[in-house]
Amino acid sequence: MARPLSFVRRALEAMARGPFMTAVAVGTIFVATLVTGLFAAVLTGGERLLAAWAGDVQISVYLRPGADLGAAARAAEALAGGRVVDAVTPAEALRRLRSSLGPEAPVLEGVGPEVLPASVEVRAPGASLAEARALAGRLGTIPGAQEVDFGNAWLERVESLLRRLRWTGLALFGVLSLGTAVLVSNTLRLGVFARRDEIEIMKLVGATDAYVEIPFLIEGVLQGICGAGLAVLALLAAHALLVPRLAAAAGVVAPLGRAEVLPGSLVLALLGGGAALGLAASALAVGRFLRKA
Repeated sequence: MARPLSFVRRALEAMARGPFMTAVAVGTIFVATLVTGLFAAVLTGGERLLAAWAGDVQISVYLRPGADLGAAARAAEALAGGRVVDAVTPAEALRRLRSSLGPEAPVLEGVGPEVLPASVEVRAPGASLAEARALAGRLGTIPGAQEVDFGNAWLERVESLLRRLRWTGLALFGVLSLGTAVLVSNTLRLGVFARRDEIEIMKLVGATDAYVEIPFLIEGVLQGICGAGLAVLALLAAHALLVPRLAAAAGVVAPLGRAEVLPGSLVLALLGGGAALGLAASALAVGRFLRKA
């Protein structure tokens, strides 16, 4: 137990002796983690909004002229799995259209209900986008179905955008991780070089490479956790300050909560990623020195 504590103590002492290099390493990891975390938070929030929008979607099955509305409604009930099914006649559809137009309803004067198709509406609260898509596919088989619409055109565009952003985020994380590891490694190499006499003395008295390297690795992990921790705090502060204001400006009744934008799994991933970056950078820095020594 004494040896691990001595490694940690040596790492903390080294960080205290080189505050500038420590600050540069922590700051570099902070920026990389902040950018990655911000991108991931926006993507996570977008996916939650997409799921919420999909759950509120109403699936409308428009029927061909002359189709039996009652038979179509009964078939939809059999396929809807207990969900609410409404049969909408052309007259009801026209009434709803007039109501939605408000003051502009007079433009429909002289328009008869025969211009609108009968339809069957299915409400599926809480359904995911995949479930809504599967249900729409089943409803497309009911007698007389001509077209099925649940806002799928724009929902699928949003889903496609989020898919592209997910791949972009992975690429961004890879580039930032590589660049950060190299920058922090070069910074830590200065610290290793400044302690070359100490390292050479330890090697002369029989210290192994692992004994020399472990404090540097611990130092890198601590710097990574500090940088990532500051980034997480910045993201939490940004969420608390910006999300309610953006939600109010957009007219959203219930803005996304912290757990929906920055879930615990994302926070842990950011902290773990920061620690891994620091560890990799330290391993590169001290490994180069020991290979040359």
